[in-house]
Amino acid sequence: MNHNLYALMLIGGPLMWPLFALLVMAMIVFLERVFSFLLCIKRKTLLTKSKLESPLAILDFVVVTAPIVGFLGTVTGMIRAFKSISEALSVDLQIVAAGLYEALYTTAFGLIISVFVSALAFLLDIIITKICAEEN
Repeated sequence: MNHNLYALMLIGGPLMWPLFALLVMAMIVFLERVFSFLLCIKRKTLLTKSKLESPLAILDFVVVTAPIVGFLGTVTGMIRAFKSISEALSVDLQIVAAGLYEALYTTAFGLIISVFVSALAFLLDIIITKICAEEN
């Protein structure tokens, strides 16, 4: 079975796309902050801690939102599974498994994004604390 990113997105169902958008948004913020920190250090620019931390609210949003969207994928996958069961003449394990499969992918993806972005935010917070400590 081919497990490239696009195939995983299709397996996980439609809520994988908002999860992917949250991941991309978090990576853009992370890379922008790292680039900004490097410029601040190189130019020896004095910035306040609040100015350095303000874009990190987006990372907090992703950390909180990704698991919720993932759990929503669980619910929609379960609805799809039970709808398939109700429409089937006989209950087949493959009918049930298809909806559960989708549900598990979105939940896992949402939780993985949340943990990953939480670690990135923690790393950025450490960097900000170090930069501000050196500037004072």
